Amino acid sequence: MTLMPEELAALFAELMELAATDPLDTQRVLRTCTRSGRRIYGSHGALVRYRPCDGSAGQTDGTSTALQDLAADALAWNEGPGHDAQAAGRPLVDVDVTGPGAQALWPRWAPRATALHYGRVTALPLAGHGSPVGALVLLGAPDSAPADEQLLACVHSLASITAHALSLQQKTLESRAEAAQLQGALTSRVLIEQAKGALAARHGLTTEEAFRLLRQYARSHRRKAAEVARDVIDGRIDLSGQADAEWSE
Repeated sequence: MTLMPEELAALFAELMELAATDPLDTQRVLRTCTRSGRRIYGSHGALVRYRPCDGSAGQTDGTSTALQDLAADALAWNEGPGHDAQAAGRPLVDVDVTGPGAQALWPRWAPRATALHYGRVTALPLAGHGSPVGALVLLGAPDSAPADEQLLACVHSLASITAHALSLQQKTLESRAEAAQLQGALTSRVLIEQAKGALAARHGLTTEEAFRLLRQYARSHRRKAAEVARDVIDGRIDLSGQADAEWSE
């Protein structure tokens, strides 16, 4: 199937629009990638795998129920053209699935694909600026002719845009987690400083002595210093006895 430039632009615009949503609907991005890849390349079917490098659980999609099942199984097996394209970071173009080489290389994946009446496969890594986060796999009939270079280039662009959308979401999540950690550290520091001031005023201590008192109490009770600080500020902990014992002559 040959798409008009306007159709290609619309498909890419849909992916870019999805990339801008917050939170990102990852499954919808994968679904758009498989359907668009199949239309652009003119393949009989398509599947996609997404497994980021941070070790989080992967996700898959396919243009049919059978291909969805195959994509999920291949992800669990760490086998198939999608796995190899992602691992190597380079495409596999027009591979004969029915040949002995593919059957030996993918002993579980290739027979399943053959049983579904697919015979040719092209796999493109979802590669953005870093390591590939997945792969788009396009499947054709045994007698299907390879797509021309222009269509292959268009699918390369589709895979890159998909990778960019997924990587952008991952970076956003990482940035938010880091910001939350920094905010938590700042909040803890503010509480400790307030508690130090309160203890110093109540017991005539220096701020260093107040901090040492607070830290000793937290360690002896196996609690976080910030938690103890909040209780000191709210008046739920009275350290007067401990302060008298610590600095009595």
